[in-house]
Amino acid sequence: MSTHIPYLDGWRGLAIACLLVGHFFPVAGINVGTVGVALFFVLSGLLMARVLFLQRVDFGTFYRRRIARVFPSVAVYLAAITCIYVLAGEPVVLAELLPAMSFTNNYFVTDDWTMPFGHIWSLSVEEHSYVVLSLAAGWSRVRGGRGLSAMGMVLGLVVLSTGVYSLAPALAPPNAFLRTEVASFGILFSGFVLLAFHYGDVRPARGWVAPLMLLVGVAAHWWSIPPGVRVLLGWSALALALNTMAHAPRLVLALFEQPWLRRLGTVSFSLYLWQQPFYQLVHQRGMPPLLGLALSIAVGLAAFYLIERPARTYLNARWKGRAPAAASDARIVQS
Repeated sequence: MSTHIPYLDGWRGLAIACLLVGHFFPVAGINVGTVGVALFFVLSGLLMARVLFLQRVDFGTFYRRRIARVFPSVAVYLAAITCIYVLAGEPVVLAELLPAMSFTNNYFVTDDWTMPFGHIWSLSVEEHSYVVLSLAAGWSRVRGGRGLSAMGMVLGLVVLSTGVYSLAPALAPPNAFLRTEVASFGILFSGFVLLAFHYGDVRPARGWVAPLMLLVGVAAHWWSIPPGVRVLLGWSALALALNTMAHAPRLVLALFEQPWLRRLGTVSFSLYLWQQPFYQLVHQRGMPPLLGLALSIAVGLAAFYLIERPARTYLNARWKGRAPAAASDARIVQS
């Protein structure tokens, strides 16, 4: 099994490009930023399912790699923003800081964030989903299964939650579609499709199915599409697009393998973290969008080279002796 697939870097690059466009240059009628988040989600599902169910990486290695990938960057980001707010005399709102620190703010999202922590909601969904996926993998390993039934049961609960919140709005809590029991659908469905293609009788579609599904997934984010349909239909389409991308025409793969897009994907996590302060400055303080985008890229690149990559390299090297030989290449475990 290949340890590094170039078009996945390009997919990640497309995801961060969509998010930046959606934040700084919104497109009328469609939330391009949400498309970017969905692209990240389905990629995470594919990669984590591969690691946990196909490669069967031990759970210690899995969590150490997730910690090295996410926690140092997020910790520095939260600490830096908090210090800047203190020095600038701006209020530090513990009701926003503490949920961001604990990766629970997707359950406490409000419409009037004062600190730039709102985007941590998607990281919260991912972290919760990693726990769920590892539990499902552990259950299937104990029972000697392949993971399809475990993934199917968890996915069924998420679909049920989404259906209830969609069809009975009175039962839906605030920001229901940001909560893990709904927003994890893209991650879980993408992982389920991977396992279905690998172990089941289902065979990946070939030809132009992948780009067609990508277009369907993007179109499902049109402003008038109900949130439940956007999640179940749109994110399903994106998951199918990603899982069949290897069989797409060479022209499509070549687009995703463009060096600049792959490079953008490599630094996407730091860009995602550090664009949020400038996004708020643009929309709350009147900063010119082009300046906000430029500063986001500059600070994000600096954070990648000064924080994310050194911390990940150091921690992975320090923990390498504990990891079994079966551990996967760090580059493909990115999300």
